[in-house]
Order: sequence, then C-alpha cells, then structure tokens
Amino acid sequence: MIQFRQKQFTEYDAMRTLYERILRRTGGDKNKKFKIITSSQLLPILKGPNVVVEKFTISTSMFGRDKYRMYIKIGAKAKLPDEVRLPSVKEYDDTLGKISLNIGEGLFRAAAKKFSDQTEQREFSKDKKKNKGGGGNNNNNNNNGGGGNPSLKTNFSNEIFLKKKRQEILGDAIEYSKTQRSLVLEFKTVDDAIDALNYLPFGLRYQIYLLDA
Repeated sequence: MIQFRQKQFTEYDAMRTLYERILRRTGGDKNKKFKIITSSQLLPILKGPNVVVEKFTISTSMFGRDKYRMYIKIGAKAKLPDEVRLPSVKEYDDTLGKISLNIGEGLFRAAAKKFSDQTEQREFSKDKKKNKGGGGNNNNNNNNGGGGNPSLKTNFSNEIFLKKKRQEILGDAIEYSKTQRSLVLEFKTVDDAIDALNYLPFGLRYQIYLLDA
C-alpha cells in the first residue's frame, strides 16, 4: 500500500523560515532588515501608516509542492487601493515543443551519383574527340589511376525547440478586505514573498513590520 505523508509546518516554523531567509538576503545589514515587533506593540503600530506581517504559513499539497501565505494588516493611515495585484516581474522561457530534423545518407548518395554520372559523360566525350584526332594516349584512368566515383556520406541531425517568453505574477492576492484592512498573499517561494514586500500598493511612506507573536 502506498502511503502519502504531508509535511506539517507550525506557524513558528514558517515565520522562522521567513526570518532566516531575510537575514541571509540582507547579510546582517540593519538598514535593509524589517523591524520586528511584539503583540503589545501591534495596536500602536497599526494606528499609523504602517504594514504588519502578522503571520506566515507553509502548506504542502499532495503533489509535494509547497505554498507560502503571508497575512498582512494595514495601518489606519496607509493608503488602501481598490484592489491588490502584484506585478509580473518574473520572466521565463516556456518550451512549447520541438521539431526534429534528420537528413540521412540516401539524399547525399543520390546527389553524388548524379554528379558522378555527369562527370563520366564529360570525360567520355573528351576521349572520343581525342581519338578522332588520331593522336594522344588513350588513358581511361581518373585521378592517377584511382578510378573511383566521387561520393559523399554524412548523417545530419538537429532539434529545434519552440519557445515562448512568458511572464509570471510574483504572487496572488487570495483575500483582501478594505473594511478589515487585511490582505492575504500566496506565493510559490519564500523569496517571492520577500520580493513582494517591495511592491505593496499602500502609499509611499509606510513602514513594514514583522510580528513576533
């Protein structure tokens, strides 16, 4: 019997994964890190033009693909858009298929045989004219006695891949409430979640905080 096991991540595990990834990317630079707050600081922070990442979760589907969700609270003085849509900043080549091209020896042999026949006819005509003239040696050997017909043997094979440039949205906004000032974003990687923090459409001067609950 085949048994499927699903990885279980607690909220602590997921948030720690996010913290550690941010630390690696910032290289210890305090100016590039996001400030960490506790639950007692949450309400005062949300009174201003700030954004707080309240929760970060990891879920695994039965096909083994992890999905990452970021739960965000938007401060009272931050700008609220009508909708939240992250930009298409990821571009990749999507392979649509391939065409195989294979040219064997048969085609080249046919061409070589035609070339050889034409050469022999020309040589025969020249020898016939010389014999009528009454002189000269009658030499039927070509290429210093080689006597072989020219031939060409090869096998050419190549594959042409059909590709198309595609753009992928950085993440999906699966829940957004203007009344509750909350947003839930879903990503394919932790790095996508971190990159998305640079594209949140909540104005110009808000600050981002991570909640250490």
